[in-house]
Formats: sequence, structure tokens, C-alpha cells
Amino acid sequence: MEHKIEELAMRGLFLLKASEKPFLKEWVNFKKDLKAWQNDLVLEFEGMITFGFKNLSNTAFQSSNEFILALVHKWQKKYPEFVDDVDAIFLISAVENLFHKVLKQKEDTSFLDHQAIQIFFTRIIDKVLRTQQLEYQDDKWLQTILNLRTVPSNWLAIISTEKSQYKVSKVICSDGLAVNEQLIAMCEGLQADGAGDLSMALSRLLTPGMEDCQILTIPVLTETLIICVKEQAETITPEQIETLRKMYLKQMKLNHLENELEWKDSTLLFQQRLIHSQSATDAVKMITQGLVDYLPFTRCALFIYSPGEQSGVGVHAHNVFSGSVQQIKESIAEFPLLTKYLKHFSHSKPIFIEEAAEILPDKYVREYSLKSLVVLPIYVPAENKLIGLALLDRGENTAFTVNNQTLTALIKFGQYGGELLNKYWEDAVQLFGVQRAILTLREREVLKLIAEGASINEAAGTLHLSIYTVRDYISAIIQKLDAKNRTEAAVKALKMRLIQ
Repeated sequence: MEHKIEELAMRGLFLLKASEKPFLKEWVNFKKDLKAWQNDLVLEFEGMITFGFKNLSNTAFQSSNEFILALVHKWQKKYPEFVDDVDAIFLISAVENLFHKVLKQKEDTSFLDHQAIQIFFTRIIDKVLRTQQLEYQDDKWLQTILNLRTVPSNWLAIISTEKSQYKVSKVICSDGLAVNEQLIAMCEGLQADGAGDLSMALSRLLTPGMEDCQILTIPVLTETLIICVKEQAETITPEQIETLRKMYLKQMKLNHLENELEWKDSTLLFQQRLIHSQSATDAVKMITQGLVDYLPFTRCALFIYSPGEQSGVGVHAHNVFSGSVQQIKESIAEFPLLTKYLKHFSHSKPIFIEEAAEILPDKYVREYSLKSLVVLPIYVPAENKLIGLALLDRGENTAFTVNNQTLTALIKFGQYGGELLNKYWEDAVQLFGVQRAILTLREREVLKLIAEGASINEAAGTLHLSIYTVRDYISAIIQKLDAKNRTEAAVKALKMRLIQ
């Protein structure tokens, strides 16, 4: 299996190389959407894109990982310290979306080509997540290191780096060391400009009066392991230090592998569920239930986005009374922060809201007892099309945060859900009443005449309008129905039963 997946990833790599010119054209347009957001990071990504295309032209890579590691090495040379940057994951996914869009424009693109791009970028995200801060080891594992007979120790601490600041993230003390929980909690909040300063502070707080004890400082990827060796212990050899480093590194890798498999497993299970959908009704149920069943959320409400009105129409909910959600129809313009977000993030990035009251009307915050919230775009990458929005939380009045693993899965869930709902889009528009105000009465009259074969001049004469007014109506219709021309708009309108 590994060889087949690698072949697919290499296929994706060749597709990237062949798509350089159209991709860069799309990238220029994409940057305009991002002009109000993280300009420095966008410029850094642009530099990495340039570097990547140059490498593809000048180097023959034997594997997809070889190319990806070259990118990672280039990035780490500029940013040697760990940065917990969830926005980087979004930009990687946004770049993937642009490649899907470019492929969609080619007549000979196959479904397997899109999967090749997907596999390739999944591997990139894996590498990004691998270099990010991992979950701290559980107390049992750290206690095992602390109680090693070969290195008898008083205490052990984990130091992480966040934006050039060193922070004590975990402290474990031996059973023989009399330290209360309040002191440990205080130690775990310490920050400094260097690991040495934290090591000295921990020694004074946890083992006062033991100036002669050895302090081991062991760097391990993005973290530093600090161990206070007991006074009676012999001098610790470099070989023993290396053994400790490898023990900790092995557990870090195991933890990361487990986390990596979790987000991949959840997306796989979600896809398997979506396969069973046979209608628009099935689709909205599968999406809302899947977002709760496979991700750390308790409630989900799904809204279909009406481009004509730029509004959201409630269609289904899980663990919320669906009838109440289906009564909701709100203009996106009523939510300034959400409008700004949708404008600048190309409709594809999940947004975490610590306080729902900052973005939603008070009546909804009270009715549904909202606290923290995630807004997930249901999005079709190849068509750059926003289908809907899913609102997710962890229950009434519950505050929470979202880690990088969940964020990665959310982006994929939003894309898979978008592709499914797009398949049933015309039925969904009719079924859930989204079409009621997509076209005005006059626009439907114009489109009906066009569908019957009338020219612009003939339509203008029949409706007693100027040809310029009719042209304006047709332009508005094409935009609202996301059509390429008036013929396609007429076909879509007939299928959606906007006109007879």
C-alpha cells in the first residue's frame, strides 16, 4: 500500500510542477483576499512557493517526502524556534484549494488527479504538525524517567518555547521531595528568556539549599528536559544523558503518531458516512451528525448559504431542536465580524470564537446558551464556492479551545461536506426554501424569456425595458446563480424550479 500511496503523492508533485503558471495567477488573486490579514506570513508563504517551484524545476526528487523535507528544512532555517502557528495550516490548505481549482479548469483532469493533490498536501500537513508542540507526556511516563535507578532525581521539568519565550509547562517531583501542589502550580507558570534562567529558578523553589545537586539540561526537538539529580548520585555520563533524550523522544514520537492517526481516522470515518447519502436530506443529516460523532463537539447546527441574499438559512441540527434552527434565516451582513472573516479568508478557514456574544445576536446566545463556538465553512475547493456554515460547540454555556489536530480535521470536514452538499445543491435549494429570494420577480421574468429563446432586444421589448436594463438584470442573475453565462443560468434556474 505504501508504494501505491507514494506513487499517488509523486503524481501530485508532477501535477504541481505542470500547474505553476495558472497557479501563480490564482495566487495573485488569492492574495488580494488576504490583504487585511497576516501580511508577513503570507509573504513568507509566497517565498516558500517560489522556492518550491524553483526546486521542482532544478532537482529530480526520488520521493514526495524528499521534496517536502526540503521545504521544511528551508522553513526551519528561517524559523529555528517552534511557533505554534495554526494559521500556517490554513494557508497550506488554501494553497491546496488553489491547485484543485486550477485542475478543475483542465478538461483532462481525473478524480485521481484531485486525490493525488490531496495526498500530497496531507503529507505536508503531517510534517507541519510533527514539528509543532506536542501534547505533554503523561505523569506516569515522566515518573518512569524520574525514578530511573541509574539517574536518581529530585524533580523533572518540561520547558517549551512560545514566540522566543521559554515556559515551564510540566513539573514532576519524586515521592521523597516534600513539595505542595500550589508550589508546583506556580512553577508551571514560570517564563523567562532562556532555559538556564528557568532551571535556576526551579532549583531555588523546589530544592532550596541543595546547591550541589546536578542539573541536566537535555534539548529534545521543540522542548527542553530539565532533571535535578539527587546529591548522592554519581556524575551522569554523556551516554546516560543520550539515553534519557532518546527515551523522551521516543514517547514524543509515539504520542504524535497517535494524534496523527486520530485526525486521519476521523476524516476517513466521516467520508465513509457521507458515501451513504442519497439525497439532500441525507446529506445535511450526515454532515451535522458526523461533525459531532468524529470531532470533539457536542452540538452542531447547519446553515445553507444563499448567495443571492448573502444570508444563511437553517436546515438541520444535531443535539439541538432542529425545528428552531430551521426557523432561522439571517443576513450575513448582520454579523460584521463574520462578514469580514468571509471576505478575507476565501471562505475556507474555520474560525474559533471564544465568546459567542461577540459575533452572534444576543437572542441566539440566550436561546441556545452559547459560550465558545466554532464556525466552519462548508466549502467546495475546486469551485471556490461557499455552500454553507456549520456552528459547533461543546454544550450549553461551555467554554473550550481548539487544538491543531482538530483544526486540521475541521478544514477537511468542511471540504468533504461541501463536495457532498454541492452534489445535491439544486435539490437542497428547492427542499430548504433557499431559492425564495435568490431572484427577484423581474429577474425571473427576464430569465424566463431568455430560457424560451428570446434575445436581449426581444426581452427588453416584451417587458418594456431598455436593453441596458435587461443586460444589468442578466449580469445580476449570472452572479447570483454562479453561472458562466446566461444559457447556463437558464438551465440552472429550470433545474432549481426558479422558472417554469
